[in-house]
Amino acid sequence: MNTFRIVIVSLVVGFTGCTALPPVSQGPIEDHDVMIEPEVEPTVIISGVDDDIVVQSSSEIGEDELIEKPNKAIVPVAPSSIEAAPKNAAVVALLDSAKQQKQGGELRSAQTSLQRAQRIAPREPEVYYDLAKVHIELEDYGLAEQVALKGVSIVQGQPKQLHKFWTLIADIRTVAGNKSGAKKAKEIADRY
Repeated sequence: MNTFRIVIVSLVVGFTGCTALPPVSQGPIEDHDVMIEPEVEPTVIISGVDDDIVVQSSSEIGEDELIEKPNKAIVPVAPSSIEAAPKNAAVVALLDSAKQQKQGGELRSAQTSLQRAQRIAPREPEVYYDLAKVHIELEDYGLAEQVALKGVSIVQGQPKQLHKFWTLIADIRTVAGNKSGAKKAKEIADRY
């Protein structure tokens, strides 16, 4: 169990060392007679107590308790909604390159370009969509469906994108000869 504790502590130390955390106690900011309360990201408090790991929200724990128990680490929680970030210039260049390679019949080169884009921007839906389409043309339907399903997991909460990916999955299954699976995917796509 000590190994488990060491791994958890290493992860927590790694996360806290790589991120800038807001101060635990931060007073109001004054600006010309206007009081503005600073926005603080939600955090999770992780502490090891006799082989147990306790996870609490910062709203569940008081500032005094943090001072009394210094072995607690504050780890930022990911936001509940992910906003679309501007595309990385390298990703845009790789998408353009892959498009040209695909049009030129260089499917393996297009696949490589898209896989590089995927490593740079692992949450970019367009990369997964284009990569799945290249796998279809390479007649690797199993991999095409896996890539498209990964795209579905990335675009949760975006109805237009979900419709687009589920329609692609229906097309993949149709070409692969899975008519019942294609029908189910089309039904899911029609919900969006």
